[in-house]
Formats: sequence, C-alpha cells, structure tokens
Amino acid sequence: MNYKGIFVDDVEEIYAALLSVSGSEKDTLSIQYRPLAEAATLAGELFNERPDIVLLDFRLDENPKMIDPQKSYNGSGLAQLLRDKSSVAPEYDFPIVLISGEDKLESFYRPDGTAHDLFDRIYQKGQVGENPDPVKNELISLCEGYRQIKEFWADKSKRLSMLNIEAEEIELIVNQELRVALSSAGAPHIAARTILKCLIDRSGILLSDNEVAARLGTESLAPLEPELLHRKIRYDGVFNLGWRRWWAHRLDDWSKEVFNTRPTNITGSERVKLLNAKFGLNLSPAVSTWNNSSDEKFAFSCAVCERISEIRHSVSAFDPHAPKYSHRKRICWDCIQTERHLQKKIDVDDVDANLAREVLTKQRNGESSL
Repeated sequence: MNYKGIFVDDVEEIYAALLSVSGSEKDTLSIQYRPLAEAATLAGELFNERPDIVLLDFRLDENPKMIDPQKSYNGSGLAQLLRDKSSVAPEYDFPIVLISGEDKLESFYRPDGTAHDLFDRIYQKGQVGENPDPVKNELISLCEGYRQIKEFWADKSKRLSMLNIEAEEIELIVNQELRVALSSAGAPHIAARTILKCLIDRSGILLSDNEVAARLGTESLAPLEPELLHRKIRYDGVFNLGWRRWWAHRLDDWSKEVFNTRPTNITGSERVKLLNAKFGLNLSPAVSTWNNSSDEKFAFSCAVCERISEIRHSVSAFDPHAPKYSHRKRICWDCIQTERHLQKKIDVDDVDANLAREVLTKQRNGESSL
C-alpha cells in the first residue's frame, strides 16, 4: 500500500522527510510538511485531503512569523478539531501522532491530561532522529491498522474479527469490558485507542517478548521463536506489524504441554532444562534482578526496566487505569532500591508502600528470600 501523511510543525521540516518510507518497501509512506495556519482552517484542509496519518508537534506557537500569537494553539487543540471531524465522518478517520522535544513533552504534554487520548503514539524528536527505522515501521502499522478497522466498521458484530482470532476463542479471552468498548466505539480512533493502549501496551490478553520470556524463564526468546510461530502463538491481528505480541492463552496451553504444570509452579532453571530437553536447544535461564539467581519462579517483566522478575522480589505499581482483562503492573526490587521507578514516574501502590520503603535499605548479599 502507498500511504500519505502530513507533518505539521511551526519550526522544523526535516521530520517529514526523515520518516517517509519509499523505494522497494512493501508499503510506502510519503509525508509532506505543512506550515501552520489558523486552527479551524488548517483542520479543515487536513481532513479534506484524506490523509492516512497526521503527525504534529505539541508546541505550535514558537514561531511568531508563521501565525499571529493571539491566534496560536498547540498540537492537542488541532488534534481535537481533527478528531471531532472524524467522529462525524468515521470512514475518513486516521491516526494522529505526536512528535515533540523531550522538554516539551515533560513541561506541556504530560500535565495536560485532556490531551492524552487524542494521540495514537508519542515520540521524542531526539528518539526519531537517532533511530527512525522502528518509528517508520510503527507509522506504517498505524496506517494499515486504521485501514483494517475501517473495513470492519459498518458491522459492529464483526469488529472483534480485526483481532484475527478463531471464533471459538473469542468467548474464552474477550470479556464484556473489551467487547463493549469495541462495539460501542463511536469512531475508528476510539477503537484504535482501546486496542493500542489496552491490548498492545498492556500485558494480559497479549504479551510482549519480555513477558513471554519471563513465563518461559529464559534469558532469550529467539531460539524458541520457530516453535512459537509454528504453534500460531504469534498475534497477527490489527497493528501487529508495528508491535510484536503473542497470545497469552495459546502460550499457556503450549507451556502446560511442555512443563506438565503451570510455568510459575517451577523455577526458571527447571523450565529451561525442560525446554532444552524437548527442543534440543541450549537456552540459558533468566536471572533475578535482585539476587542473580535462576532458581526463582519468574512471572513477569518489570514495568520500569522491563527485565524478567519474580513476584516475591517485586511490589505492585499504582495502576488505576488497568482494565479488568489486563495484568496489573509490578516493579522489581532492584528498580525500587535504585529508584529507577521515580525516573520513569511509575509510583508504588499504597498496598506495598511499606515494603518498598524496607527495600530501599535492604541488604542483598546473595539472599534469595525475605
């Protein structure tokens, strides 16, 4: 597919060219730079061009030569106007992506809670400049994902089909909260938000590579990928091209066959020993972030550092927006003691606040238990 995008900024034009995808790629994305204009006028022009994606900077008021300061606005204001238009004409809906400097994100976007649901993805300009290829891949996936969502849009009963899962599995994994969220969504961007933020970004129905490795107790997932793909554990529904995920229920069924029990009933060392024996591999077990031991019952990846961790050396993260079908986030003790969670702005849940304070001064000394 050949997709077209528009990048709106009042200062820098280079990101339009930097994030365009052309040449021999299967899918191409041509992004054009668009200077500022009065908000309502620009929103109308953008929407009428029927783009496949729009990219915005958050601060659009830093160049007084481009627009009258009295009429200035930020990216969330323009995004809201575009979302309003797509709610009226959902067949023309498209993803909106925020690309801004880290300082602007921290100072202006983060405190603006009303803006958080307007953008499908958020990228720092420094991140894009240093390593644009992963971002390009995700932008293409957003374009493709919206196209797929709109294909299923007219028939609410078929919207779950965009997840590309067998009919008999839907009742098993899709609960009422998710089903209603998708069937009642008033526009494709609302359905996209549910899928991206509640399925792709959260462990639960779907799992990231790190979450799968944690459940299998292995340091690296790569040697097991052929078997996982053969068993169709890989998620291949909407947005799968940009974010690799795995079906949790299919992984559970497969791992029970391998381990003859739930993975968390045995240690990482025991799991890897069974995996190596069954598939003729030379996997190395994961090690605890707290005591460097592989004889732990690994269960998840830390919400802060994303390393494989175990329940007993972790605390609950404050996670007030977790849907019922997702796993609540946890923070490993190492990130608590080093205070990495503060840098990531991930708070400890009050239920574990006292334990977290104890961990700050806890001596490790190779200990493997409290």
